[in-house]
Parts: sequence; C-alpha cells; structure tokens
Amino acid sequence: MAMSLKKIGAMAIGGAMVASALASGAMAAATTSGDVAGFMKNAVKDGQPNVDVVVGSNAAAMDVVSAADIAAKIGSMCYKTGAVEDGSADLGVHVSSETDLTQDLNAVYAAGDKFLVFTTPKRDYTTGLGTNAILGGIVDDAPTKAIQPLSRLPTLIRNKDIDPDDISTDTSADAAEFLLASVLKNGKDDYTVDTGDLVYGTLAFQDGQSTITKLQQLSIGMEIPLLGENYRIVDTDDNKIYLGKEAYSGNIKEGESYDLGNGYTVKVKSVLIPIGGGNPQVDVAILKDGKEVASKDDRAPFELRSGDVGVDVYDAYQDVGGNYGYASLIITKDVKGYELGKEFTKDWKIYGLTTDAAGAAATKLVLTDNDLSEGAVPAGAKEKPISDKNTGIPLYGLALKYTGDKKDSLKDGSVVDFVSDYASLKFTDDDTAGKLFTEYEMDVSKDATLDVGQKTSVLNADITLNDLKANAQQAVPVTAPIAKLDTEVSLDSADKNLILVGGPVVNKLTKELQDEGKVSIDNNSPATLAVVDNAANGNDVLVVAGGDRDKTREAALDLIKNY
Repeated sequence: MAMSLKKIGAMAIGGAMVASALASGAMAAATTSGDVAGFMKNAVKDGQPNVDVVVGSNAAAMDVVSAADIAAKIGSMCYKTGAVEDGSADLGVHVSSETDLTQDLNAVYAAGDKFLVFTTPKRDYTTGLGTNAILGGIVDDAPTKAIQPLSRLPTLIRNKDIDPDDISTDTSADAAEFLLASVLKNGKDDYTVDTGDLVYGTLAFQDGQSTITKLQQLSIGMEIPLLGENYRIVDTDDNKIYLGKEAYSGNIKEGESYDLGNGYTVKVKSVLIPIGGGNPQVDVAILKDGKEVASKDDRAPFELRSGDVGVDVYDAYQDVGGNYGYASLIITKDVKGYELGKEFTKDWKIYGLTTDAAGAAATKLVLTDNDLSEGAVPAGAKEKPISDKNTGIPLYGLALKYTGDKKDSLKDGSVVDFVSDYASLKFTDDDTAGKLFTEYEMDVSKDATLDVGQKTSVLNADITLNDLKANAQQAVPVTAPIAKLDTEVSLDSADKNLILVGGPVVNKLTKELQDEGKVSIDNNSPATLAVVDNAANGNDVLVVAGGDRDKTREAALDLIKNY
C-alpha cells in the first residue's frame, strides 16, 4: 500500500516536469503502430478524459513520471467547444462626411476682417444658434463680420434622448455637438486661426427645440455626447465633472450584485422604503475582487465613486408584496474627472457651457470654469440638476477650446484639425482660380465594446448587439484521477480507453497484451507507441514503452510533444 501511495503522489506532481522535459534536448521519433493520432483525438470526450493512464505498480520512478506527464497532457486537452450565447463584441465604426462650402472668402471679406464658421449635425441647430451674438463670446477673437453658417455635418452626434432613465424634468431632451472657428483674413489666400479661436462643443436642448432660450439643464445621470461617443454624467465636485461609459442601467434587487468585469462588482446591500413617505434609503457598495472598496448608505438620489467605477442611485421601490426592495441605479465604467478650465488633452482645455441669463432671457453662450453645484431635485424629476455655482445659471453643455499655437498662412489645401483629429476645417479653392472656401469635414474611426442586448451611439450611428454567433472553448476541470496503477485496472473490465506506460516487465497489462501476441516489446525495442484496437473490454489501448526505462521515457515525450 505504501508503494502505491508513493507512486500516486509522484503522479500528482509529475505534470510540473513536462515543460522542462520537453526542453531538455533533441529526441528520436518513436516507432509507431496503429493510429496513434486517432487514439489521441478520442482521449477527451465532452471536455473530460476518455482514457486512463496506467503505470506498473513495480515500475521505476522514471516510468511513473512519464505516466504523470501523459496525464498532465490529457488534462490540458480538457475543454468544451460550444456556441456562445452571451458575451461581448468589439466593434469598429468609421465615418466620413463634409459640409457644404462657405461663400468665397476672398470675395466676401477684406483684410483684417474676422468671421465665424459654424456647423452642427442638423440645420435647425445651425440656424437656431448660428449668430455672432450667440457664439462670439466663446472664442478669443470676436467676429467683426457676418458668420458663415454651414447647415450640417451629419456625422456629428445628435442624441435624441439624453435622459433614457427619465430622471429629469424633460425626459426626452436632446443634445448635439457643434464646431466653431474664428478666422482672420490677412489678405487674399492668407488666413489665420489663432489660439482660442477653435471650439468644439456639445449642448443639451429641450425635446425638439434648437434655440438658445430652449436649452436643457444637465442633471446627474444624463447622457452627453463627447467626441463621437455618449457619456453619463456621474458626479461633480467643485469645478470637476465626472463622466463615464454606461455599464448598466436599471433595477437591482437588494442582496444582489452586478458584475462589471475586471474584478469589480456593485452590490445593493439593502433598501428601506419609509412608511410615511419620503426618499428611499439605499445601501450600496463597490467591491474589487470580493473586497468592499467603497460604500454609501443614504437617501436617494446619491452618487458613489471608486477608481473608474461610478454608481448613481436615483430611486428605489418594493415589490407588490413588500418582501424585497429594488434600487434604481446607473452603473458606469471608465469614469474620469475633468477639471473645468484645465487641460483636456494637449492644446485643448475643457469648459462648461452656460448662458448670460437663464431660460428665456438668454442671449449668448458663455464658457465657465467656475465650481459647479447640484441643486435640489425638481418636482417630477429624480436627479439633481447642475448649475454654475457662482452665477446660478444652469449648465447646458461642455466645450473644448484650442490653446495651441497660431495657425497662419492658411490657403488652398490648408487643414486645421480639431481636438483628437475629430474633425477638420479645410481650406479649398474648389478648383476655381482666385477663389477660396472653407468646409468642415470628418474622417474618423471609433471602437465600441458591446454586450449582447446592449446598445450605444457611436459617431451618430445607433448600434445594438442583438446576438453573437460564434464558438468558444472553455477549460473544464478534471473531476476524476487520470493516472492509475496496473493493480487498479483490468483489461476485462475497463470502461474507457487505456494508455499503458512501460513494457511487459514493469506493467502487467502490457504483459497480458504481449502474452496474447498483440504487442512485441523486449529489451532491444526502440521507443514505441503501439495502438491495439478493442483490447480492453472493447476499448482501445495505447502502449507507451521501450526496451528500458530511457526508451519508455522517449516514447512518452514523443507522445506529449507530437500528438
């Protein structure tokens, strides 16, 4: 019994030696008989071993190690292949478009004139906002002459519902991106765009509206487009605004969790609905690798952040029987905070967009780097609106302003790029001598990762991943021993294929086959791999052996490496 235990222990640790054994030097190919490759293809069935590896109870230690290495080889083959029913897909989206041309700049403007070039994704927005009075204050060089409104650049984002969870006073508010440039004419075919004279922006509007008096105040939890993708507004802190990509939006039962991947989960620990009315109380936690890294127990609405994960809890309710509570929340990933007035990326700063007065009194857009404030939840809403703390005027959007070097000597063929090469202002003579025009153009690609059933808007394209049609392989743990001793297995009662390690001197099952004339192994035999069909109660047998322990080892390594 002690001998058996020792050998089984050697089998358990022997698999660790496979890599070093294979790397230890060159070896001759084993002599084969029968279909060794076919045998090994059937060594695993339904993700589990379909073979027992049998070594002699009196075998040398090297034979035991060979058996363990072969068992490790079989274990490494254990996986299942099947249809993917859920998961995620990485998608690439590429778009290109251009606006109409402006008027002939050489003909319309004189040296020293400054003018704006403006576009949005929809003609209504361009018309509603495209005046010097509304736009002139957000560039450094205010215009002195008429604006050049370019009706639409269709690949800019227009989000027709920035409140998918109905948490604000306008549950179908819109948002749109815009491009703005202030251009100085120095002379014919000689133009300049100076520092502070390029602005990319994104503005929210009341449902179906397009004018400065009908802008929509942003709230925590809303979506806002930024450089071709939609982001959730996660939180604010002084003059910093936090944006993140939606991971989940909906309801989670108390005691249950949502798995974001990368070890992060969000758990709703408890929900309390006040009997006398009032805001529900929710206890929520963010966990990393099972360890709680942040938690908050508060009345909704509230925010919780940890690293690049954000949670906005905006409501809660109980089931009809009052047995369980559910938290209504938005979970975000890739959360990042942006400090207003500071660098967004090289040569570009980020600002908030407000107006000179609230509501119907508004006449122009204003950039702000002031602290932000989160106000009381309005009647009919579920989340806190955001305002400029100094002025009290609502926050309507965000803007990125150019702070790099002056772009001068602009002429036919010149291109001025916006932030992250998202769009360009192009100068062209349109193959007409003596004339010069400008136009906006986009030629940009974005990547998006979607789970099955998830939808997103990228570069103004609405994408939903309905399903996946693919195959996947999943490792399957081995649930029963593969390697056994020859005292534990019988050729007459075997219930699966067998791999016999060692010749007839050290393995009694190999000896039985030898006595029956089914294999021939003697002291002079080379490394041998021999398949004997139907030799073990109708199952096939592979003999791994040689004239001595070294030849048996060679045969085992050949099997591991080549089959």
